[in-house]
Amino acid sequence: MYQTIHIVLLIVSFGLLCSQLFVQQKKLVHLLFAAFCGSMAITAIKRLGGDGFGFYQYFLAMGACMTCNGGWLLARALFRQGRAILLRHILVAAAIALLMVSLQAMQLLQQFWPESQTLLASARVVCKELLILLSSAILMLTLWEGCRGYSQARGAERRHRQVFLATYGGAIAICGVIAKIWLPADGAALQHDLLSAVAALSIMVVTQWLIYSRSHNPLISQSHVAADTTTKKQLEVEPVKAEPLTTVLTDGDMELCDNIQQLLFQQQVFLQANLRLTDLAKLLDVPEYRVSKLLRSQFHASNFNQFINTLRIEYAKTLLSDPHKRHWPVVVIGLESGFASVGPFTRSFKAMVGYTPNEFRQTVNCRVPELLVRSKIT
Repeated sequence: MYQTIHIVLLIVSFGLLCSQLFVQQKKLVHLLFAAFCGSMAITAIKRLGGDGFGFYQYFLAMGACMTCNGGWLLARALFRQGRAILLRHILVAAAIALLMVSLQAMQLLQQFWPESQTLLASARVVCKELLILLSSAILMLTLWEGCRGYSQARGAERRHRQVFLATYGGAIAICGVIAKIWLPADGAALQHDLLSAVAALSIMVVTQWLIYSRSHNPLISQSHVAADTTTKKQLEVEPVKAEPLTTVLTDGDMELCDNIQQLLFQQQVFLQANLRLTDLAKLLDVPEYRVSKLLRSQFHASNFNQFINTLRIEYAKTLLSDPHKRHWPVVVIGLESGFASVGPFTRSFKAMVGYTPNEFRQTVNCRVPELLVRSKIT
């Protein structure tokens, strides 16, 4: 049973690793998942070979350094918008990987220099305890990625988070808590390895399903949206807000109106290129006519595409006005704002603002009085 489950783990992890090679448009989430599956495959090989690898087992174990830390980065790439992974996140994950490698290196050194047994044993204890502490914290942070924004999530997004939390939470509860309480003392390590292999299998399969589902629904996949926090805060003063209600709405319509505002002004799905009314309705899990009706009556949107372009233009204006983004070319501003190419962006911008993007940037940089800018825009 022990060998069977680890053989299955090896086959599945290696198969999922190889499947990432066939993804045509690879993104960060695919690379992270490949690294995670690779670590799991190496772990399975080490479990199957055991002491039969001799001192090579320590080199093998060094390769399995993207497990819990890799899962955390993967969760961030799955559920966060914009720049999900920054330098500080990479440094934390690298620190955990370094501790894993150091622990195996010290075990290897003990094989060659037995005289340093006392010193290395003490260093191993410190390294191991620190690794346990950081790994536990990373596992909790991984769960938090699924919880973060759960109350605002709707439709498929909420279902994805539920599956993720159930899988990860169940794995942590079984392997980290229940197994240590109820497993008998005899053979506890062996049974714990079996449970860990089953948990790893379930996590990999569910994660692959999440990546596939979210990559085939660009509105759900938040890793496709590139917007930094500063710009989001600037856009929290919505350029197009819902007007006071002019008709009596049902509770369901009021909730749907709130969900539309959440998606458009907080999650900023309008930054997704080629956004259609069908996509928005699918994300809200309601018929198209209900979304269209509320956009006309509550947001005074005569045309869906024009309404979305208005939001994109306002977003582009914040990027063009940001002194930290003066080096960004106009084409990048357009793509970041949700336009598919620079041509439609420039035409829409000039039609709505009165300036081309370059002219608007020069006007802002020259500090033309705000009243003059507004008069030109209107």
